[in-house]
Amino acid sequence: MRLVGTAASGIRAQQIAIDIIGNNLANVNTPGFKANQVVFAEALSTEIRSGNTATEGNAEVTVDVGAGVLFSASGTNLQQGNLGQTDRPLDLGIDGSGYFQVITPDGQTSYTRAGAFQVDEAGQLADMQGNIVQPSISIPSGATDLSIASNGRITGVSDGERMEFGQLVLAAFQNPKGLQRNENNLFMPSVNSGEPQVGQPGSVLAGNQVLGTIRSQSLEQSNVDLATSMTDLIQVQRAYQVNARLVQDGDQMWGIANSMRR
Repeated sequence: MRLVGTAASGIRAQQIAIDIIGNNLANVNTPGFKANQVVFAEALSTEIRSGNTATEGNAEVTVDVGAGVLFSASGTNLQQGNLGQTDRPLDLGIDGSGYFQVITPDGQTSYTRAGAFQVDEAGQLADMQGNIVQPSISIPSGATDLSIASNGRITGVSDGERMEFGQLVLAAFQNPKGLQRNENNLFMPSVNSGEPQVGQPGSVLAGNQVLGTIRSQSLEQSNVDLATSMTDLIQVQRAYQVNARLVQDGDQMWGIANSMRR
């Protein structure tokens, strides 16, 4: 009986969808978070021939019966979130395309849209997980009146004198959807994304790709749409219930068949 197997595949797929939507909802207030999107694929159908199936001429008529649904992939919605105002000069939002570059403790260069930065114990600009912004920017202890221009130029007052501390750069990719997603809102380049192109915020890269500009005292909010996610969750839950009911009905049909007597 194909009914139970088909319904079971639906249950597995909807469970994955519930997990992904639940993770999106849990990060609705996480700065820089990009919503996950679930992608399903239809399982290969099976060709069924029946002795009672009508024929046309000498050709036997067959029926294609679906074998269920499969989880194909989990994509990422890279649409820009709203830029929310903060009171920290090192909270930086990107208005447009591009990613901040950071280096993780294992030495890998990663990319992020989450611009909540701080000055670490060594005086270097880092994110909240301690990943160092690249290229490295040192800000002296006790520096005041920090200012970050839209082109990424960082200035401030140290020892009573205004000076420039460094220049932020952004990275862009030919195919951002090909980036590999890691934890803590970090992305890694892949063969599909292509190599990063680095430039000053607001500059034009090869292929006429324009990098976004920096907005100080702003953080990009999560791009999770709460209303849409809640609606999707209800739909997935209902689909899960339908598939579970199909399993139950299949079990009852087997029970009836087993109890039949000649």
